[in-house]
Amino acid sequence: MWGVVSGTAQARSAHTPHPTSHASGFYFLDLPGYGYARASHGRRTGFRRLVTRTLDRERLAGAVWLLDLRHDPSVDDRAMQDALAEAGTPVLAALTKSDKLPRGQRLRRAGAVRELLELDEDQVIVTSARTGEGIPELREAIAGLVQKGVA
Repeated sequence: MWGVVSGTAQARSAHTPHPTSHASGFYFLDLPGYGYARASHGRRTGFRRLVTRTLDRERLAGAVWLLDLRHDPSVDDRAMQDALAEAGTPVLAALTKSDKLPRGQRLRRAGAVRELLELDEDQVIVTSARTGEGIPELREAIAGLVQKGVA
């Protein structure tokens, strides 16, 4: 999941800052995914605190929530949804790996995931890093989040 924070001109991961090539007025926070479930109890607690503190940031413009299009939302996805809702964080759901499904099935799966998560159509973007599907739309939607966060 990515958090989009307005107010600076750097892209940052959880570990190392990476300057962008131009002043963008915002940066990304790369938060841990659910793969940390195999981590120790102490590390999982630390990850949860990191996510909670991030969602409490005053200048958090929103979250880009990465979800695998091929699967229904997991228990972890539902917990993240609750945390995002509790924090009042604007959300864009980037449904990933669309290249793994035929077009008709992609559209049906996107609709099913959107309904299961009770998201508006403009909050869901079907994407593929492999083919580039949805990437321009995702960039535009992120820019919209940032603009709302600045206003």
